[in-house]
Amino acid sequence: MSSTTYRVGIIGCGGIARAHARGYAKVPATQLVAGADPDASQQSKFKTSFPGLTMYKDYREMLDKENLDLVSVCTWPPLHAEMVIAAAEHSPKGIVCEKPMALNLGEVDQMLEACDLHNVKLIVGHQRRFDQRYVEAKEALKRGEIGELVAVYGSSGGDLLTCGTHTIDLLRFFADDQPIKWVMGQIQRQKWGRIGFSTKVYGHEAEQAAVGRFEFANGVRGLMEQGEITLGGSTPWRRHWFVTLEGTEGRIEVDGDPERGGPPSGWRIRRSGEKEWEVHLIENPPNAIAREIAELIRWIEEGGDHLLCGSSARADTEVLMAIYESARRRGRVNLPLKVFDNPLIAMVEAGEI
Repeated sequence: MSSTTYRVGIIGCGGIARAHARGYAKVPATQLVAGADPDASQQSKFKTSFPGLTMYKDYREMLDKENLDLVSVCTWPPLHAEMVIAAAEHSPKGIVCEKPMALNLGEVDQMLEACDLHNVKLIVGHQRRFDQRYVEAKEALKRGEIGELVAVYGSSGGDLLTCGTHTIDLLRFFADDQPIKWVMGQIQRQKWGRIGFSTKVYGHEAEQAAVGRFEFANGVRGLMEQGEITLGGSTPWRRHWFVTLEGTEGRIEVDGDPERGGPPSGWRIRRSGEKEWEVHLIENPPNAIAREIAELIRWIEEGGDHLLCGSSARADTEVLMAIYESARRRGRVNLPLKVFDNPLIAMVEAGEI
């Protein structure tokens, strides 16, 4: 256990910031000391939930005054690059940036360069790698309980940047972060009513549905589905980060997030020759954000790497941008991707979609 106390500040004080604050509260080596949000009502709500904080309207003032060791960036995606770069220039020990990392690969690379320049550890909030149901399913896979991995499938509601970033990150996690060779994808985009007949989500352009097909360097095939085309049926929680692992000797399925107040989720396995599923429900799982923060502190103090490091999130972003680019080209896209803007935004601005 660390003997150092890490001073923490959070930029953006909405719902996901509260999740970060609860995560920090479970890591004894951290002390949340400040928050920044331009909205006075958000400041007030946040300080009421987490008393004793110094609140700021301007996040740059917080960075200047608080001598922070850890910074969480919990704002809408269009602000991530600017804020991570500004935080890195103050040389904290670590930054936790919410997903998606940024809106395009150009911004992602600027963030990575700034953190490298100032020797800052950067992780991105794909905390589901630390969620107990995915952890246990990965352990069963690594034990060879379904033989060799052949294919991975993932689905979730929402658009690629909001939810698909978790989907691709989980599929890469189960495939041991093998490089992806190529991507083919398609999207559906139109105005829809659930967000007020808008085409934007959290300040960025979004699609209503998407599909991506890809191949890992080791031959494992991947498929991800997003939005309205996902597999939901009578169990809505399966729509949000439901994962299937196909092996040479069996199959593993991992439920997505449970409905609030609903039954617990978990994972199940059926090995070759077995007729029934072996079900593993997860009761009272550990806090995944606390786990990612604790691992960040270990990385800072001991070196090595982190499952959620910035370079891993870059690989996620590359696949998401490649799906958009494949839809634009109407064909397969080989990686590494040489497109550094956001193809969806480019299509919108050109009137192509």
